[in-house]
Amino acid sequence: MSDNTYEIQDQLKAAYALNMCTVSVSQIVDYNDEYILEQEYEAILNNLNLEQMPKDEALLNILVKLLNVITFFRIDKVKRAQIEKKYQRRIKNAIWSAVPNIGVIVAGDPVTVGLSLATQVGIGYMNYRREKADALADKEDSEVELRITAMEQFNALRRELFTTAWRLADEYNFPDKYRLTERQITQYNEILMDSDEIRKYERLSAVKDNFEAYLPFWYFMGHSAKFIAEDKDNGLDSSAREYYISQAKENFEKYESLNSFNILREDELTASFALEYVDLLLLEENPDQEKIIRLIETAVKMAGNANDILELCAVSYLKVGKTDNAENLLRILVNENYNTATNAKLLSRIYVSEYLKGTNPLAKTQYGILASRVTPAWLFPMPDNRADDLMLQDKELQDKYISEQRLALQKEYGDVINQFIEKNIVLFNKIIPVPVRNANDEYFTNTETAIKRRRQDVYDALESDRGNEYRQQIKESGYRFRYIELINEMLNSLDELRIFRDSDDKDGMIQLIKDNLSESSGELKEIQGKLNRNDAFSIMDYERIQKSLSFQRLTKEFFDALKENVLQNIGNMDSLDALDDVELDIVQFCRKHDLEERNPNPKGKIAQSVYDKESDYISLDILGENERDESFSKVVFEKMLVAVKDAAGGIVDDASKMNLLIRGSQEYELYFKNVKLKGDAFKAKTLAILDDHSFANYDLFITCDGVVPVKRSKVEGLRSFNKIEYQGKSISLGWPEEYSNRAVNLGNLYNLLEKLRKIRENAKS
Repeated sequence: MSDNTYEIQDQLKAAYALNMCTVSVSQIVDYNDEYILEQEYEAILNNLNLEQMPKDEALLNILVKLLNVITFFRIDKVKRAQIEKKYQRRIKNAIWSAVPNIGVIVAGDPVTVGLSLATQVGIGYMNYRREKADALADKEDSEVELRITAMEQFNALRRELFTTAWRLADEYNFPDKYRLTERQITQYNEILMDSDEIRKYERLSAVKDNFEAYLPFWYFMGHSAKFIAEDKDNGLDSSAREYYISQAKENFEKYESLNSFNILREDELTASFALEYVDLLLLEENPDQEKIIRLIETAVKMAGNANDILELCAVSYLKVGKTDNAENLLRILVNENYNTATNAKLLSRIYVSEYLKGTNPLAKTQYGILASRVTPAWLFPMPDNRADDLMLQDKELQDKYISEQRLALQKEYGDVINQFIEKNIVLFNKIIPVPVRNANDEYFTNTETAIKRRRQDVYDALESDRGNEYRQQIKESGYRFRYIELINEMLNSLDELRIFRDSDDKDGMIQLIKDNLSESSGELKEIQGKLNRNDAFSIMDYERIQKSLSFQRLTKEFFDALKENVLQNIGNMDSLDALDDVELDIVQFCRKHDLEERNPNPKGKIAQSVYDKESDYISLDILGENERDESFSKVVFEKMLVAVKDAAGGIVDDASKMNLLIRGSQEYELYFKNVKLKGDAFKAKTLAILDDHSFANYDLFITCDGVVPVKRSKVEGLRSFNKIEYQGKSISLGWPEEYSNRAVNLGNLYNLLEKLRKIRENAKS
């Protein structure tokens, strides 16, 4: 027995180091998971705080042994894969050895061939069985060897762990209750999986005496109590919630007292503890500011490069007025391009506040640098000069910012809803079987070219020898019911957006679709009856389906009402919190449904990411099938260009956000040099460009055939003049596409497009 005497802190530190090793061994044995192995390997090599580790040979030995065992299992995984690969190769060879000799089939007469094949099949099958049995036996032998070696590794590791526990207990003379057993760890892991938080907390309370020297236990116990106190759905009264808040604080205090000997250099668990404890302390009537700041500093230190936690630390600093600390973290996060939109908003707000108060002479310069690197629309507006009444000026800036954010979100929602419509149009049009294999999504769009192509393919199929077979396909497709299934899926998806889900007009909007379905049901039933009776289903019947039950026919009124409802609801929002909520919804919606979200990348990276893709370049037929229409004379083109020049002065209302680039100008040529659009034909028929400088980056090409939307440098299809309608607040480019921009006088723009349409029609008549 050692004569050494140690303080209780030293005993706890040694016991905690031992327990960490025990947990590692338990996880390796219980999970044998590659991720766990890599995690433990990384923790030992790169995340142990050697300054805090007890300098004991026994601990060093167990850590080295752990590394060796982890390495063994990483090699074991490779060996097992190789054994399986070898076994499958032998089975494949055995199968081929059982196949009859092809030469016998080719050369022999029928009787001889029959006898020879029968003999060969019998012999081949027996050879196959024998080879398969041998291969399986060899595989099992190899796997048994690996299992025996693994058992030896586990046994040696447990022996080493027991030896370490014996030596540390002898050296530090700590109570045996400090030492965790594998059985206790297994029970602890099972408790953490309990989905009933109140029961989980009670179960943790029952075993807490066993975890005096295990730091993570006290975090999970405090976290569970905090969760119970904040859960609004568990039916607890205010006194019960106060009890759990006090329990959370008590457990977090225990964690903090033990954290002084944390042996990890970085620990997200400790960072989480600190931030959660801060939230509890801020609820107090007179919170201890020094303690709160100390906890946030602990969270920053232990977070390492976990950007999500650093962002929470920045917000916590803002809560307690430590703007400088928050600014430093936000600058790091923006530089790392992490959640750039949100962090740039916060950072810009700090710069503006510092500028107004005069506390940072570099604030305006730093703001300018930030604005040059991120999308300017994200940033809180910086005034040109400081006013005498700073509070009034700050309020005016807030109002301006909220107004701009409302406008930005209205545009974003409109754009995303249009993308969502286009996606569902394709899915909808795929429901009716088409006689074309492997057709791409473009084939199922509602462009004039795609509609004509589908109609022609259906007509050819119905008129061909396989017409009845194709009719049978349509008959059995259940298209009417699949239409309803798709619409239900579409509405369920829209429910992910609270602005739709919580709308008072939701039922009324859905009723618009129901009414259209009811109106179409009779005609569709008649056509289905025709198919069921094997009557002559013709191309006219197909066109009736396309007309009576097109996606546009069923949903246009719904989506028009939805867009109007969204615009109105966002327009009524007067707080950044509400706007942030609906912005988060649309970001998550885009990611879930594979839609293009507002570009989160800093300026300067957008063009590179877009133009590297060949599919984003413009093909020669972008302006329609008859691109090189020789009947359309140069004289008419010049007449249209003159009309554009005459109307130019009344098109743009806000030159800071929009420019009209007219053909022949230096700016027009520079646009094409910068954007590097592919295909001379596109440029050849473009009269002018509405160049959008806002974050939406929604340009509009005015051509002699119509207009072409260009969203974030991605070119959409041609919208011909005869599809364009003026709707007051927007210009419809053919459902569902709409164009609106507050920097543009939409009435004057529409008048110009109408004039161009008439010039074109008169030229062709």
